[in-house]
Amino acid sequence: MPRKWLALALAIVIAAGVLGIFGSRGGSSPAQEAPVQEEPGALEPVTAGNAEELLDKLTTEQKVGQLFFVRPEALDPNRTPEEAEDPAGPGVTQADPALQNTLQQYPVGGFVLFGKNLESPDQLSQLMDTLSRNAAVPLLFSVEEEGGAATQVAGRPGFSVPTLESLADIGATGDPAQAQAVGQTIGTYLRELGFQLDFAPVADVNTNPNNTVIGDRAFHSDPEQAAMMVSAAVDGFHQGGVACTLKHFPGHGDTAQDSHYGYASSDKTWEEMRTCELYPFQAGIAAGADAVMVSHITTPNATSDGLPASLSYEMITEKLRGELRFQRLVVTDSLAMEAITDSYSAAEASLMAFQAGADVLLMPADLGEAYDALLAAVQDGTISQERLDESVLRILQLKENYGLIS
Repeated sequence: MPRKWLALALAIVIAAGVLGIFGSRGGSSPAQEAPVQEEPGALEPVTAGNAEELLDKLTTEQKVGQLFFVRPEALDPNRTPEEAEDPAGPGVTQADPALQNTLQQYPVGGFVLFGKNLESPDQLSQLMDTLSRNAAVPLLFSVEEEGGAATQVAGRPGFSVPTLESLADIGATGDPAQAQAVGQTIGTYLRELGFQLDFAPVADVNTNPNNTVIGDRAFHSDPEQAAMMVSAAVDGFHQGGVACTLKHFPGHGDTAQDSHYGYASSDKTWEEMRTCELYPFQAGIAAGADAVMVSHITTPNATSDGLPASLSYEMITEKLRGELRFQRLVVTDSLAMEAITDSYSAAEASLMAFQAGADVLLMPADLGEAYDALLAAVQDGTISQERLDESVLRILQLKENYGLIS
């Protein structure tokens, strides 16, 4: 081969090696190396004057995304779904470029933040701002801040907010003004920190001494006393400036099991629930509660489908929506809890909960699987556009009510 052609061939081989055409010798190949993530540009927001106008401007993909409220860890591509939903795992405290890119791929409606996501008010504000810049539709930020020991913010280093008594201590006073004050205090500091929704107050009636999950998180063991306190707390949250959620419908206070860790049930009939468990929920609904969280307990004597309440059309649409006439936001309890994951995939649980009448699908065990299943169900007609719009509008209306859409 002439020298000039040999030189040319050698140059081509060298260039090909640099470009990765022939792979690399030793170590990871370029296909195996993690790509350098560049911070994505801020998304252009979809603007509208009200919830109805905004709904009309959203794509189907954006509408499906609105149904999901997730932990920030669920959007971290470096974690498995199991790692993302592990409450003991490390928390996301800043949204890196990889997470931002995933948020643009899965345009969720909101985030649930836990203590492990919180270091200081400034860090929290920066996290919320970064997430919001990567969302075309305003994000709703929520937290579980009940009072007593069941808090994510109060008592955490870096946050100078009041530490409050348990709801049981408040309920024992018999003074609804104290329940109102607790709601207002929590609502005020959450609003100042940038939250719009609290998953509180607990509306369960703590009637089972063997109950390991509710206990002093409930106001009282007497349904009328609990109802009076719940109603006052709802007023307090609204005075503080945040939306509030009644939980855990239809009542987790009489169960001996914890649905975080598997099957939990109540043997009561619907008529028996009406004289006890439902009192505080009815009082909270009358007071204007923004949302109801449906639990995963099974109620074999109150419904005939044998399903957890969160997946039951009978419980959500026929009873909560129909008999109790609740027309605001219905939120599932976390779909990553073992009462669900022991029997259902993330896709199955999310689809069943939505078809049962839920609006917000909270923290599915695998966001990508759940999102893809809902989107496919809309695209193939299993879920109608009308049904999708119904739930998305409720979510957007809550955002509008708390200043996110104007």
